[in-house]
Amino acid sequence: MHRVPTAPALAMPASRVSIPRPFEARVVIAVLIAAAIIALLAVVWQSAQVLFLVFGGVLLAVILRSAGNALVRWTGLGINWAIAIVLVVAFAALGAAGWFAAPSIAEQFYTLRESIGESLEQLKARAASMPSGGEALERASNAGDSMVNDGELLQRVAGGFSTIFGATAGVLVILLVGIFLAFDPPTYTAGFLRLIPPLRRERASDVLETLGETLQGWITGQLIAMLFLFLSTWLMLAVMGVPLAFLLGLITGLMAFVPYVGPITAALPILLVALVESPTLAVQVGFLFLALQTIEDNVVVPLVFRSTIKLPPALLITGQLVLGGIFGILGLIFATPLTALAMVFTQELYVEDTLHDSMARNVEALPELEDQPNDS
Repeated sequence: MHRVPTAPALAMPASRVSIPRPFEARVVIAVLIAAAIIALLAVVWQSAQVLFLVFGGVLLAVILRSAGNALVRWTGLGINWAIAIVLVVAFAALGAAGWFAAPSIAEQFYTLRESIGESLEQLKARAASMPSGGEALERASNAGDSMVNDGELLQRVAGGFSTIFGATAGVLVILLVGIFLAFDPPTYTAGFLRLIPPLRRERASDVLETLGETLQGWITGQLIAMLFLFLSTWLMLAVMGVPLAFLLGLITGLMAFVPYVGPITAALPILLVALVESPTLAVQVGFLFLALQTIEDNVVVPLVFRSTIKLPPALLITGQLVLGGIFGILGLIFATPLTALAMVFTQELYVEDTLHDSMARNVEALPELEDQPNDS
């Protein structure tokens, strides 16, 4: 019986056999993805202020584009001519308001400054009449002298100029980005869509359109909230007999663009002006303004944004707290539109495209499920 010969020469040593390692490969890929995400977050963190300014420019572009589209519907002009007219009218209105209303506004601001000065003097007098008030005022005066002697005042002045310069540069960046985007959005959207695989570009275009509609809804809701706070504050102060009611209401309405912090800052001159009239009036105004601000922050604003951009109130407040806590005042200013955009991304790209589930259909079906009797 013959044995079949083997071919030991063709056999390779075990150490040279290439053994696939899918687990190790997946670990390496996961580590690389995690490193890329961390690097991206680090870049975003370092350039957060610039990104917020660019986002402000996007919001300005949406405003200009919306106003231009409305003018196109009314006149039949081309969109670029309509946007140019909107810009000219806006700058002309600002210039005319400054030219004609500046003397009256300057006079009211001068009166406001005098009222605040009188209020501070009254506070000093009241503090000096208290047992430990004189000592506290003396310490504050010594601290001010020390600040001047140590050169801290010059540092504060330099810091103030730096802040003003930075704010001016930020406004200029927002204006330039907004104007360029408003006049030629297809160039930028087409460049972005080129980064998307061809089969997904139509879907990406639909998502971009939904994001634009969401930003338009946020702008509408923000204007409604600011107008509500301006009118309500103006009427409240006028009824209570507080001087400069219109100017103080206007300042409060404009400051409402910054959630929470803005109206609180606007409350300081209101209280000081009311204090000049009487301490009782200041206390009454303070309580009423607090009640008004509570209603505006917790009732009016959530309901308005729930109507304009379908943003749930709890999600709105959470987004404001998170972004404000992480990025400061800029995060708080843009927290609402960024939260709304994040909700749109989640709904469009994850819920509908990944889970293949329609949120609108499921939400409409919920009442029917609740009304069904329990068989158990």
